[in-house]
Amino acid sequence: MTAQSDIDEGLIEQALHWQTTLESDDADWNGYMVWLEADPRHRDAFDAVALVAATVDEHKDAVRALSEAHVAAEARRPGRRMWLWGSSAAAALALVVGMPMLRAPETAMTYASDAEASRSVSLAGGTAITLSPASRIVVHGKDARRIEMNSGEAYFAVKHDPSRSLTVEVGHYRITDIGTHFSVNISDGGFRVAVSEGAVAVSSDSTEGEVKVTAGHQLMARQGEELALSPVVAAEIGSWRQGRLSYSNAPLSLVAADISRYSGKRIIVDPALEAGHFSGTLVIGDGSRLLADLAAVMDLSVHAEHAGNGDTLRLGRAGGR
Repeated sequence: MTAQSDIDEGLIEQALHWQTTLESDDADWNGYMVWLEADPRHRDAFDAVALVAATVDEHKDAVRALSEAHVAAEARRPGRRMWLWGSSAAAALALVVGMPMLRAPETAMTYASDAEASRSVSLAGGTAITLSPASRIVVHGKDARRIEMNSGEAYFAVKHDPSRSLTVEVGHYRITDIGTHFSVNISDGGFRVAVSEGAVAVSSDSTEGEVKVTAGHQLMARQGEELALSPVVAAEIGSWRQGRLSYSNAPLSLVAADISRYSGKRIIVDPALEAGHFSGTLVIGDGSRLLADLAAVMDLSVHAEHAGNGDTLRLGRAGGR
């Protein structure tokens, strides 16, 4: 995270330039992406400008009254140069740091799906989210530009709008985009983000720079391991919305976490299989056959962890191998 004090007037000027330029039909998107990725402060500067624009739009009557009062006061002071609203980056900076009372107080709204069904959520700015069963997100702010992903899996369809970006937080990781389709899946000890359209940037305070994930790719983040970027069939991303769980070299722990949500059973992956991965498709149905189908495809075994307790199942090697 870049401190606001690191964003100087020159960066705000550049951000204002790009915000104006991107509104045209023949905008130089490649140039914009090069500028955005050149320095982490560029995204913060662009977000600051977008925040001012959204705040002013929401409180335009109050801003106009304050601006007119300021201009009138300056006009009565000889020798002082008047500034007009929107005429300089200094005006934007003044609004960012000097008029917090105009910012809408941040609100937080929790959305969760039950264990038996998916849930669709529509947010401000044209963002549409589908939550898989037993999933939970928290949406911050009236503009819904910051979302915490707490559990499960969600598919995001974000409307392209250069004046706003969406950030999905998973633990200490941030997934940022300005218009794309992607899914985020949380499992024990990590998460997976897969992009079906456009691109997202993944960053955290513990990693250098951003990792760009483009359409047809997935990024795996697991505790104690380095980020792993790999190709995936774009058309299969979010296939759970059509009743299928599709994987491309996914860790067994992630597959087991998905099956646990759909079956309602607690599933333990034997430590001997911790390094195992799965590629293929499973039909969800009512969830009751998922683990057995996975075991059959991979020649594995399923055993109740405790006699008489059918709610905890262990996935292990067939024949105790």
